[in-house]
Amino acid sequence: MKRAYVGCDIGTSSVKTVLYCENFKQLFKDSRGYKLISKNKNEAELSPDEVYEAVLKSLVSVIEWSEKENYRVEFISMSSALHSLIAVNKKGLPVTSCLTWADSRAKSECEKLEKIYEEKDLYNKTGCPLHSIYLPAKILWLKDNQKEVFASAEKFISIKEFVVYKLIGDFVVDYSVASGSGLFNIHEKQWEKELTGFLGLRNNQLSSPVNSQEVFSVKGEVLKTHRDIPLVIGGGDGPLANLGELALKKDQFVATLGTSGAIRVFSDGPVLDKIKRRTWCYMLDQDTYLPGAAINNGGIVIEWLKDLFFESVNDYYGLIGELISEVPVGSNNLFFLPFLTGERSPNWNPKARGIIFGLDFHHSKREIIKAGIEGISFRMRAIKEALEDQSTGCKEVIFNGGVTRSEPWLQLLSNVLNTKVIVNENEEGPALGAAILGTVAMGINESYGSTNYKPGVRLVKNPDSEMVDKYNELYSFHNRLYDCNKGLFNLQK
Repeated sequence: MKRAYVGCDIGTSSVKTVLYCENFKQLFKDSRGYKLISKNKNEAELSPDEVYEAVLKSLVSVIEWSEKENYRVEFISMSSALHSLIAVNKKGLPVTSCLTWADSRAKSECEKLEKIYEEKDLYNKTGCPLHSIYLPAKILWLKDNQKEVFASAEKFISIKEFVVYKLIGDFVVDYSVASGSGLFNIHEKQWEKELTGFLGLRNNQLSSPVNSQEVFSVKGEVLKTHRDIPLVIGGGDGPLANLGELALKKDQFVATLGTSGAIRVFSDGPVLDKIKRRTWCYMLDQDTYLPGAAINNGGIVIEWLKDLFFESVNDYYGLIGELISEVPVGSNNLFFLPFLTGERSPNWNPKARGIIFGLDFHHSKREIIKAGIEGISFRMRAIKEALEDQSTGCKEVIFNGGVTRSEPWLQLLSNVLNTKVIVNENEEGPALGAAILGTVAMGINESYGSTNYKPGVRLVKNPDSEMVDKYNELYSFHNRLYDCNKGLFNLQK
């Protein structure tokens, strides 16, 4: 039988399970969606059971295809979205929905955490700034607002831990997902006791941390196959997206711009912005770190604009390309601060909200959408600059995510960032990264760089010097607009 590897990526809206041959060519993919639940303002939840069922069906589908086509699955390696939270009881059953990264109900809890963060220097221990996206604020929100649920919870886990528990029967968490929780000491590689103590958590209420290359086993009957299959616990989707691009050099930045946005780069040790705390630092495995920065508002803003103005348009990204080309740079003096769901990096202000500035009778929905695209691109530049201050420099930015569907937007990003932009042929970066990590975990490859995988380049965009100058001027005004309004954000309830 021919050998094959499975990478499974549990996202916020769907799971994608991909079967790869030995040279990491995609053989088969199964995607299954699930609904994001948002009944009230700031809510963004998933049903843990619905997610698990989707993951299981996706895995079974891929394994059935592999057996039919005479491929032997050597392992399954897991990826998942970061910053999720589920409370489970003693039987491992959920007593809450899954709070995703986009759930921002814990904003006020951040104020209660400020003192301990300053006194205990928790940013430099955990690599995570104080923000409602992370688990300390989410757990404190549960403690304050759902007291009975908090008191009855046996464990607090992520969506990935829930899925892994259902597959192998044990509560474990990889260093990568743990490092994105805000509860994990990335230097000591264990839960940060001063923070867990402040939250009132017992020692056994968090999963056992393990290296991301740790291997477990899934019983064949669970996956409806005749043999047990090794399960590599894997990591978070951001770190694995970088690995999927094989961006192993310190001057290779990887940017994901989909629903949200992020820019990341690998490091062989923790990298922290000790003064301004603009960036975070997560982990891929026990020896590989990932400093980076992220924005909440990427494609989620573009989809909001679509629902407002172009709900019936089928080729929305084609329309975006037309607007970028036809609407002048600067959208006829219209500016969009795209903070529809608050702000993460670089200022970590969950109270920030969107502003459209300069609107007059001459503007139409076309300028508003172009201004939204430019606003998102300016926020990507802001986080790139924050990350560059902590690195040795940036030679190129490799992009993945929904933005790769629009060549005009990629050119605009190259101009705004004043950097070469690359898009590789790889379509499912986190799943591919999980598969690459899996081969190292299983001893098939000695290191990430020794695999026989070489990304194929789909397109390259280089900055246009004339456009760079124009966008430098617009970016400067964009920042002034932010500075003039940041005090008002904090007055909102």
